[in-house]
Amino acid sequence: MKVILFDAMNLIHRSRNSFSKGDHALTYSFFRSFKPLAEKFNADLAYFVLEGRPAHRSEEYEGYKSNRPSQPSSFWRQCGEILETMRSLPVIQIKHPDYECDDVIANLAKHHCDIGNEVIIVSCDSDFIQVFDNMNPELVKIFHPIKKSFVENPEYTYLEWKALRGDVSDNIPGIKGVGDKTATKIINDPDLFEKTIANPEKKMIFERNKSLIQFHWFDDLSDDLKNSGSEVVYPDICFDTVRETFDKMEFSTMLTDRYWPKFMASFETLVVGYDR
Repeated sequence: MKVILFDAMNLIHRSRNSFSKGDHALTYSFFRSFKPLAEKFNADLAYFVLEGRPAHRSEEYEGYKSNRPSQPSSFWRQCGEILETMRSLPVIQIKHPDYECDDVIANLAKHHCDIGNEVIIVSCDSDFIQVFDNMNPELVKIFHPIKKSFVENPEYTYLEWKALRGDVSDNIPGIKGVGDKTATKIINDPDLFEKTIANPEKKMIFERNKSLIQFHWFDDLSDDLKNSGSEVVYPDICFDTVRETFDKMEFSTMLTDRYWPKFMASFETLVVGYDR
């Protein structure tokens, strides 16, 4: 079985870069870009993974993700439209209220890899490179939707590399003076690595960053992580409902005799897989 894990908010935020206008511009752009992703991989099962509130990370480092700008009410309204419409497509919505999307995706990926399923993670977030350190790299892949290519498995332990350099996007400062090249040099030289973290301040930063960046692993990965506290919404598949929604929002270009059958066909393998 092939399983696809969509980083929901990553894809929604990506859709903000479109040139569409109107009250439903984000919703329109999202579904226009979501269709080719569903179509590309011909997966049997799909999850749309949403964000929880990772209090444990904010408690550990007060500045964690504090650089994220607030979004206007129109953004959240359209997020609601997207999630409501997704209920009628063959995609499972899932989130854990106390953990990030990254944690949930990692645990779902591990569960499916452990039982021999092929897993594809769709996200622009580089933190997912950690999966190569935690599960069979022959079974798990990461697809970057902007670069439209698969992410390569680095020759070093990504978590330690990232802990050295920090993560600007999450407002996690790295060791002073350590960028991509220096982090690669340190991680590939055991003596230099030991010398670096022998410094108490640098070791503190390194260990803090590892704790912030690494995935949280749940104790029970079965039953779509529900036994570990995840909240799951299973779809009521109905393309007529999706069509009616698109019609109300005046997505006329998506309802043409040429486009609409292709839209439905892009989810065909997911419908079959979900029926199993």
